[in-house]
Amino acid sequence: MELSTYFRINAGHTGQFERTLIVCEDKAYVPYLEGCTAPMRDENQLHAAVVELVALEDAEIKYSTVQNWYPGDENGVGGIYNFVTKRAECRGARSKVTWTQVETGSAITWKYPSCVLLGDDSVGEFHSVALTHHRQQADTGTKMIHVGKRTKSKIVSKGISAGRGQNTYRGLVKVDRNADGARNYTQ
Repeated sequence: MELSTYFRINAGHTGQFERTLIVCEDKAYVPYLEGCTAPMRDENQLHAAVVELVALEDAEIKYSTVQNWYPGDENGVGGIYNFVTKRAECRGARSKVTWTQVETGSAITWKYPSCVLLGDDSVGEFHSVALTHHRQQADTGTKMIHVGKRTKSKIVSKGISAGRGQNTYRGLVKVDRNADGARNYTQ
């Protein structure tokens, strides 16, 4: 069964502060899809979310986000400030977490999903496309932290900017001294 949520900031002069926690038990699989929108407004609004994922032994979580917040107009008036904290732990052996994100909206986005690969043979993946135009700013990336043995991570991140839009990528791949056989692919 696929889980999904849809977040929309309807009222003016408000912010949104949701929290998502997904714990995937041994040998379980959870696909999750999140959608985000907001109407056009002349004032800025804040979206500050927290997402935590925990994958236990032989568990897999696929977390996908399609973010289409109002980006503001061509002069930079209005739009959503999107500041999000996302963290995953592959706690169990052979666990896997995949982050997939499509960023097409918001005036400013700061988002760096991370994955701590604790379990031996665990896998973390990050796939991202960020599109900006007019005066949008997207500052995105990921962190892959290898702790367990024979862990693997894959990072594929692309940014497309038009007009005065700005895209910044920040990435970190950290390999613990005891993470024998760790591998990473980044593009």
